[in-house]
Amino acid sequence: MANIVPAHQALAFHHASHIPQEVWSALWENEAAANVILSFALKAKKLPQGGAHDHLWIAQYDGARNVEFVLSCTRGPVDNYPIFIVPSASFARAIREGMNDQDLDHALLPLVQCLRNEVDPQRVFSVFSIARMTERFAEVFVTQAHADGANDIEALQPPYYDATFTFCTRETLNASLPPPLEDSEGVSIALCRADTSHLEQVKNLCIAFSKTSPPYQLDDARARLEADAMIANEHVWVHSIQRQGQAPEMACLVATTRESNHVTAVTKVFTAAHSRGLGCAPRLLHRVCTEILHSPGEKRVVLYVGNAKEMEPARRLYHKIGFQGLNGPQSQVQPMEGVERWLEIGFQGTALGYW
Repeated sequence: MANIVPAHQALAFHHASHIPQEVWSALWENEAAANVILSFALKAKKLPQGGAHDHLWIAQYDGARNVEFVLSCTRGPVDNYPIFIVPSASFARAIREGMNDQDLDHALLPLVQCLRNEVDPQRVFSVFSIARMTERFAEVFVTQAHADGANDIEALQPPYYDATFTFCTRETLNASLPPPLEDSEGVSIALCRADTSHLEQVKNLCIAFSKTSPPYQLDDARARLEADAMIANEHVWVHSIQRQGQAPEMACLVATTRESNHVTAVTKVFTAAHSRGLGCAPRLLHRVCTEILHSPGEKRVVLYVGNAKEMEPARRLYHKIGFQGLNGPQSQVQPMEGVERWLEIGFQGTALGYW
């Protein structure tokens, strides 16, 4: 009697070194979109085995043993990360080409069931993926939670984050540097990677940034953890302004906390209130992108920018620098390869983490 191969099968891995080669291959094939999972998994391979690391990866296969998508349930330096889901390049293409909700729900069910077997439902405080994947995962997850008696878990509306995933390359980067800051009042500027001398100011900007990113608010202790980790890993650049006769003030920061072979993600761009209107963010972000994109090898800088109306100035800024697909209405992601709408949906009845 022939073995019956399930149409979809989800397998869990509790250490990154246990992730099989075909899963790594699927992530590398979709390296830009997979940045949210791949960069952390690469670092996690170096963790000692056998300890409690609070990390989990789930890969889902079709009946022909092709990887359909990969889920991560991991913990960062501050707290638990959301659930991240990255489809393989072929599965993402099938979604874009019109896979119906019923088929997508059917594909997601083993993934949700595997996750439910591995972690408490309160751990799943949000999910972030391409928009349709997030929407259908939320529906299937809540249905399964209720079936298991966790009736307090519900998907929250509006979503935590509705964003465009965009990219900049060496070819799309605007070669014109942002205009220099006027020196008429004895103003000097400095752009550099942050070091330990910047810890307190980076921490304060992390707190201020978190206030613009509900529900992820940072207190002083958690912001210090984040700032310390970013500085130690050389993942944050700062823009300082010094006016004549005054101490330097940190005006802006840009953080790049996820990196793989060919992709670096910008994860924070924030200007202090006292320095807005001086061109600090475009100046520093252009400097960061230039340094990354002109390093050896074929590089790509990626980021997520919100689709809400209040994010229109940020979208214009990123478009001017060279990020793609941002020159139309913010409600419509421009149809081009490598630019997609991503969505984060939160769940009530869960324990909020941070990212």
